[in-house]
Amino acid sequence: MISSELRLNAREALKGKWGKAALLTLCYCLITFVISFLLNLIPIIGPIAQFVISIPIGFGFLVSFIKLKRDEDVTYTDFLNIGFSNFGKVWSVSGNIILKMIIPIVLVVIFLIIFIFGIGASISSSMMLYSYNTSYLETAFAGFGGIAIIGFIGYMASIIYAVIKGYLYSLSYYILYDNPDKSSKEIVEMSESMMRGNRWSFFWLGLTFIGWAILSVFTLYIGLLWLIPYIMVSFICFYEVLANRTDSNPVEKNNDNPISNE
Repeated sequence: MISSELRLNAREALKGKWGKAALLTLCYCLITFVISFLLNLIPIIGPIAQFVISIPIGFGFLVSFIKLKRDEDVTYTDFLNIGFSNFGKVWSVSGNIILKMIIPIVLVVIFLIIFIFGIGASISSSMMLYSYNTSYLETAFAGFGGIAIIGFIGYMASIIYAVIKGYLYSLSYYILYDNPDKSSKEIVEMSESMMRGNRWSFFWLGLTFIGWAILSVFTLYIGLLWLIPYIMVSFICFYEVLANRTDSNPVEKNNDNPISNE
């Protein structure tokens, strides 16, 4: 199935529901903004708490749209109840994703440290070189500059590697909703299996919404209330094609019907 067909399926699924989808998005944005604002008033602990609860609430928001797409009952604040009632399982899945991502995360940190060290040492050397023009300082300046360049290149390469690898686990929370009895490790491995060979298609599907995102700027971002549901339901359609899911019979994997680009 190509990206245009997935978007068409999303529009069909949202027929008669656009208003509810926009209000659901508005409620989510307002509530999460208020929570974030209040928690960030608390030094240190507040931002940490905001991060900890944001992932389960985000899961609840995703599930709300899955329910909406499948014509199941959902209210405008269900994402809070869904998120907090699945708090432990959501973070268990997140923990397994982090374990899978440990190598790219470590590489990003290492190269960032190298880059910062190289920049700092290069600046210090240049300041000293301004006062004491010696060949030793010139060599040090060039050497630290080289370290900074290596660090920057490594950092960017690590970011790209992390993003590419991270796409393998992008369906984990969709799978969690359809398979709540499976272990977190199984859920993450299912996502990895389903996404192999389909990462570019998922990336491309998201990329096709850039034009709409740009246009939303001219609506003072009000258009996002409709664009966000459109994107989310399109991603749900993507997942359901890969899972070969019907409303009554979810199955783990099907690579016989790959998703292609336009």
